[in-house]
Amino acid sequence: MAFIEIKNLIFSYPESAENALNGVDLSVEEGEICLVIGKSGSGKSTLLRLLKKEIAPYGKLRGELTVNAQSVGFVNQNVESNIVTDTVRSELAFAPQSLGKSREKTALCIAEAASYFNLSSVIDKKTESLSGGTKQITALASVFTAGAELLILDEPVSQLDPAAAEEFINIILKLNREQGTTLLISSHRIESILPYADKVAVMEAGKIIFCGKPAETAEFLIKSKNEMKAALPPYTQAFKDNPIDFREAKRAADALTYKIRKSVTKNDEGPTVKGICFTYKKGLPDIFYGLDYKAEQGKINAIVGANGSGKTTLLKCIGGVLKCYGGKIKMKGKTAYMPQNVQTLFVKDTVFEEIGSEELLIRFGLEHLSDRNPFDLSGGEAQRLALAKIMSVNADILLLDEPTKSVDAVFAAEFAGMLRELVNEGKTVILATHDLEFAGRYADNAAFLFGGRIVASAPVREFFSMLETYTTAISRLTEGKAVSIDDIEVAL
Repeated sequence: MAFIEIKNLIFSYPESAENALNGVDLSVEEGEICLVIGKSGSGKSTLLRLLKKEIAPYGKLRGELTVNAQSVGFVNQNVESNIVTDTVRSELAFAPQSLGKSREKTALCIAEAASYFNLSSVIDKKTESLSGGTKQITALASVFTAGAELLILDEPVSQLDPAAAEEFINIILKLNREQGTTLLISSHRIESILPYADKVAVMEAGKIIFCGKPAETAEFLIKSKNEMKAALPPYTQAFKDNPIDFREAKRAADALTYKIRKSVTKNDEGPTVKGICFTYKKGLPDIFYGLDYKAEQGKINAIVGANGSGKTTLLKCIGGVLKCYGGKIKMKGKTAYMPQNVQTLFVKDTVFEEIGSEELLIRFGLEHLSDRNPFDLSGGEAQRLALAKIMSVNADILLLDEPTKSVDAVFAAEFAGMLRELVNEGKTVILATHDLEFAGRYADNAAFLFGGRIVASAPVREFFSMLETYTTAISRLTEGKAVSIDDIEVAL
């Protein structure tokens, strides 16, 4: 019998007129890597949570669901909710202590996990002080100390910068390769995982509409013109033979020809930050000391940088959420700020009450969730609702913190179109993002925040062409000659 066996699984949430799952069939063998992809709301999170009974959603369940693992670990997209204690040491001790292991065996579990996951240098640090990437690795190490044979990962890198995401992916691949851990992964960012997956399941409207090897899945999505082809790596979409692996695409990159992208016309009226200084508490090191930044009015301006570089702080300073103790911020018009944790925006009992607009419900694909409680939404659905709520304010300057976090590639493209409509109307967008592919394809300008300063700022094609590693897949593939598939004229 398979390690995971699911047959005709049907599930509905209480008081919901529609099924969240509509006859799911899936079989995963022990030691396999199974990647689950699909648009937000397709049922991915519901399916994954049903596989771990301790966090399974409440509702009506029919069909067959068998998990032949003694221990199941779960790491979700909300970095903060994965951590349950106040230090790394106590986090690693939590599972063995809960299982009744002796002090000596618990100490050995901690030592082994800290060494395997490279956490020795932070073992006695407060978890609240860790970067997002280290928090997520700590959560993974905690699952390891519980002896998980099956590891379920629901958008585990959606809140991580590209470097931290790559480190996390490498660790789970190592667990699979060296420990034989079975991996079931739902992700919108699949470039690093796809070449190593044994199978890819495509979900749509609560069903798995296709399941096959990575190359087979790519062929299915592209030939059937399924919207989820947008989730494939850009080089898989760009080349006619649809290479899954970056190395395969690199060998054929010389055959590409390129389009010319017009540079952004500079103006003097955009939001301007001059010499700002900020600290969260007197006596603590400054986050910014003399930071300068200029956004272009009527454009999409992206700010990139690693976790902890200060992107969120900068947006909050521009929006007046935080007060600087030095420097000046000059801008015209009303600002609206969307935080990373979008649930802090929700204060009503239903999705419709949050925005009060049928037009926005339809525009953001939320009409079928009109009566749902905002806190019962999936990560992607919650992000859509937050974007709709921000749009309803009708601000002149939109400050968006990780706006594509947890949203699928299809909606990300739709959202980019909405932003383009807004900037064409004269509005200004400033977004902080880890999503380099989104910034490279849809932003007009980009800036790099590092060490409390903007170390580079330029029109987007020029910007990403300057970078060798912290850049888009297409830029790495073409050595800076292009930064997105929109820059490619001919692919052979």
